[in-house]
Amino acid sequence: MDTEPCFEGLGDTSKVRATRYTKFVRLAMPPGEWDVIRSALQRGQLTGSERFVDEVEAIIGRRIEHRQQGRPRIESEK
Repeated sequence: MDTEPCFEGLGDTSKVRATRYTKFVRLAMPPGEWDVIRSALQRGQLTGSERFVDEVEAIIGRRIEHRQQGRPRIESEK
């Protein structure tokens, strides 16, 4: 099987390429970013800017914005 030109610099075998690509992706991520992504996936939520979330919500027609756990607090009357 021929290697795609964009992956040639990663190694000669698919195993070496996979290992090096995984290492590259892990090094490219800021500390803690994997935890943010993992947490969002477990909650079924998005990671990204407010604009990105708004656009996805508009496309799928439902709200996915992260909300705090529990009921909203009742504001006391002044």
